[in-house]
Amino acid sequence: MFSQSIKISSLLFFLIFIGCSSASRLSTNQDFEPVAKSSFDSIMTQIPNYTESLMSVKGKGRAIVSEPGNNDRITVDFNANRELSLLDVKNRIGIEGGSMLVDSDSLLLYNKVDKYAQKVSITDGRATSLNELASLNFIYLMNFTVQPIEMSSIYQTDDSYIIALTNGGRVYSSKKDGTIQRVEQSPISGLPYSTLIYDSYGEIDGFKLPRKITILSADKSSQVVFQIRSLEINPSNLNLTLDIPSDIKIQRR
Repeated sequence: MFSQSIKISSLLFFLIFIGCSSASRLSTNQDFEPVAKSSFDSIMTQIPNYTESLMSVKGKGRAIVSEPGNNDRITVDFNANRELSLLDVKNRIGIEGGSMLVDSDSLLLYNKVDKYAQKVSITDGRATSLNELASLNFIYLMNFTVQPIEMSSIYQTDDSYIIALTNGGRVYSSKKDGTIQRVEQSPISGLPYSTLIYDSYGEIDGFKLPRKITILSADKSSQVVFQIRSLEINPSNLNLTLDIPSDIKIQRR
């Protein structure tokens, strides 16, 4: 039970980049036209960046999971600030399976069904199927941002700007409104996720955020479509405490 919940929530957070073999350049052809450096600042300014104003979120979502041998729908309650993300996972009939508390270095898992807890490094890709989930803070997942130091070059198509990152990733943004459409990670990055696809942007309290995020695993064999059903921006009451019974010893890997 919880293993399915774990897979779901991990895929929920699969976040970022695929398919870029060069760390600094894209091939130029009739589809990709380089952008002059003089335009970089104006392009980056157009991309929604709520680093200073989006401090916490709370809500509910549904993850539709497709992976080898498993297709499922999972409900996820989430609370997050810029340091921690807490996810509570339920199956399709509402039975709570487990919780996960994610920080910048590790994830703490509590299996409420089998009664065990485990703490693993977010870089330990094979320790648990949750490694994909913890790769990014939940707020950063919703509002993916690019810092100037991470940017190598920019290309364009008729509809999009393609930002090439120094780590081999690519970020696609809309020419129309600057929203992030897609993020790809280099296959040599070693990260447990590959691609994020953003859809269905809406505005809430002045923030333009996606309501649908499609996440692909590193090997592209698994896919999760995460749909946000309800969302509170900078809520006054935020739960970031993972309550583990005192008789359950936390395993460390």
